[in-house]
Amino acid sequence: MKKYVTGFLFSQDATRVVLIKKCLPEWQQGLLNGVGGKIENNESSCDAMVREFQEETGVFVAHDQWTCYAKIYRPNYYELDVYYAYSDLAYEAKTVEREEVYLIKLQDIPENIIPNLRWLIPLALDNQADFSKPVVIHEVSEERLKA
Repeated sequence: MKKYVTGFLFSQDATRVVLIKKCLPEWQQGLLNGVGGKIENNESSCDAMVREFQEETGVFVAHDQWTCYAKIYRPNYYELDVYYAYSDLAYEAKTVEREEVYLIKLQDIPENIIPNLRWLIPLALDNQADFSKPVVIHEVSEERLKA
């Protein structure tokens, strides 16, 4: 089972979000996604979030700023921990590696995004949600979709 993290750094006033234009995997090519990647062996999920965000944007966001608000599972395929943080460090995010980094106004989120961002971003911004425990989402397997 592969384990990943992705995160959304919102500006302090929650009007902008940092997203990255994906090159890989192929199905994500050209689409915007949260910043993240694979959790390494012997690495905690939050450690991976901090590391991946810094590697891909040049911005260090401390562990205590990230909140894991969702866990998405696809049976026999992957686990994904989804984080958010609020900080004006969002304005300092830049392209560091091959994939381009963008600071996007929430009111102007384009169409070329990973489909689940249409609900993951609003969920992260929901001030009435209790994320003391992350929301757990079990994706439907391909076999079940075909049935």
